[in-house]
Amino acid sequence: MVEILRANEMGFCMGVRRAVQIMEHESAEGRPIVSAGEIVHNPRVVEQLEKVGVRQLPGPDEIAGDFGKATAEYVKNERVAITAHGVGEKVLRDIESAGLEIVDTTCPVVTRAQRFAQKFVRDGWHVLIFGDPGHKEVRGTIGWAFDKKGEAKATVTAQSDLSHLKKMIEEFPGGFPNKIGVMAQTTHKMEAFAQFVSNLMLLQRDANFEMHVVNTLCHATTGQQEEAAALAKIVDLMIVVGGQKSANTRHLREVCEEQGTTTYHIENPDQINPEWLKGKVRVGLTAGASTPDSSIDEVENRLIELSQS
Repeated sequence: MVEILRANEMGFCMGVRRAVQIMEHESAEGRPIVSAGEIVHNPRVVEQLEKVGVRQLPGPDEIAGDFGKATAEYVKNERVAITAHGVGEKVLRDIESAGLEIVDTTCPVVTRAQRFAQKFVRDGWHVLIFGDPGHKEVRGTIGWAFDKKGEAKATVTAQSDLSHLKKMIEEFPGGFPNKIGVMAQTTHKMEAFAQFVSNLMLLQRDANFEMHVVNTLCHATTGQQEEAAALAKIVDLMIVVGGQKSANTRHLREVCEEQGTTTYHIENPDQINPEWLKGKVRVGLTAGASTPDSSIDEVENRLIELSQS
C-alpha cells in the first residue's frame, strides 16, 4: 500500500481565499458581479463562482483602448470585480470614468507591490521586475509605474543568469539607469530572486549605480514552496494540484523537481496515471495557492483508491 503525505502548507492562500469570499458575499446580496478577466488561474474556482452569479468578462489584456468603455457595453446592472492579480492604474480610472462600480479583490500583497512600483517612479527611480512579462500580476504592477509624462518606467525580465542580465544592461535603451528599484513577481521563488539581485549587483559593481531592493514575494507562497521541497525529499513521487496557468503552481513543481523527485502537475484526479504509483512507497501531495480544498481532497481520494487496487 502506498502512503500519501500532504504538505503542511498548501492550497488557497490568503489573497485568493479573500478574493473568492468577497465575490461570493457581494454576489449573494442580489447585485450581480462581472469579473474583469479570469478570476483566478483555476477552472474549478471559476465554475463555482459562476454558479453564485459571478460572470467572467474579457480582461484588460484582451481589450484594446478604453477598458472601461468597452466593459460598459457588456455590463447591465452589474458591478465590476478586479481580480486577485490586480490591474494597472489606468484600467481602474477607465472603469471609474465609465460610471461603473468597482469591487476590488486585489490581493493585499499585490497591492503592496503596486504601491512600491508607483513610489519608485515618483521618486525618480526605474522599476526592474524579476518575473514573467506575460503574467497578469506583473502587467498590472507595470500599470502603476508610469511617470507624469505617461511614459512607462518599468522593465521586466524573466531570467537571472549573468549572461542574460549582462545583455539586458548593455542593450538597455538610452543606457542602463543609475537608480533602480528592484522587485519580484509575488509568486516567484526566493532562491531565484536572491540570485537575480546578486548577479545584478555583481555586474554593476563598478558602475555609478544605486539599487533599492524590495522583497515583494508572498510569504504564503514562499512557505508553500519550502514545505513542498521538504516533503519532496522524503517521498518517491510528488503530485502538485493546480491550474495549468497558475505560476505559483508551476513553481511548486519546479522546487519539487529540484530535489530530484519525479513530479506531476495536474488539475484534477482524472489526470492521474495509475502507472505513476507502481513501485512507489510514499507519495507527496501539494497544491497551488488558487487550488480549493475540494480539489485536493478529490486527488488524495483518487490516489488512495489507486494505491489499494
